[in-house]
Amino acid sequence: MKENGEKLIGQKEKDDAMMNFVSKQAQEAILDPNLPESYKDEVLDAAVGTLMKIAERKNAYHASQKESHQINQSGTIYKAR
Repeated sequence: MKENGEKLIGQKEKDDAMMNFVSKQAQEAILDPNLPESYKDEVLDAAVGTLMKIAERKNAYHASQKESHQINQSGTIYKAR
């Protein structure tokens, strides 16, 4: 169980680093006046695709965590007389 948590934390860090890198590269490409517009469009499309994949992974992870949390809280701990 601990190994899975460490893997997920490692994946989150990798995803965050990838999002930052992709965003920075896209910004640099868009702001560079020497690059052709078609190249800028390709870079932007690739960046958006990558960011969407990462966002889907994060949403799936958070949905499973929320579901797990709700299941754990659904039981009755103590019934009053």
